[in-house]
Amino acid sequence: MKYSILPCFLLAVALLSASCNKDVITYAEQLEAQQKSISKFIDNNGFLVIDSIPSTVPWEDSEGRKMFYLSKSGLYLHVVDTGRQAGKTVNNTLVCVRYTECSMEGDTTYSNMDYATDPIEIYFNTVSTGTGSSTYYWGDCKAWHEPLNYVGDLGHVMIIAPASVGMPYYSAGNRMLARYYDLRYTFWK
Repeated sequence: MKYSILPCFLLAVALLSASCNKDVITYAEQLEAQQKSISKFIDNNGFLVIDSIPSTVPWEDSEGRKMFYLSKSGLYLHVVDTGRQAGKTVNNTLVCVRYTECSMEGDTTYSNMDYATDPIEIYFNTVSTGTGSSTYYWGDCKAWHEPLNYVGDLGHVMIIAPASVGMPYYSAGNRMLARYYDLRYTFWK
């Protein structure tokens, strides 16, 4: 009788672990779901994805459709206005960022564009993504620095940031969430 409890216990543990694994989404599945959401967002908004940098600003085709350059990092970038001294930003330049953030479903998740709150401050090419700071939730990511290679002070861009270059919060846990940003840069003087 003692020995019949052990097989029952092992069977229960096996069944429990098998049922738990059904809820786990693999990294590959997360990446696939994220890419599908990005593609759907691009299609729903009539955006075009291109593999070379346009020569005119704003980056639009002859029909006025926004063209998004897909960079090597995976960032989708559309330049609306280059601002002053485009592409000449010096490392550690203090940049104030106003932005609107949207999900891939098109819902606005945050905005400081209308001066409701202070701008986020970043130092060009010094990404602060520590989990102990507010930048973990809103504030700084690789995706916000890369456009400064194409624009300058008073630059205006739109980007689609996959989780790999976006806010750390959107790649935490069992999810990979891309975000769309409308960004405006002002250099601290």
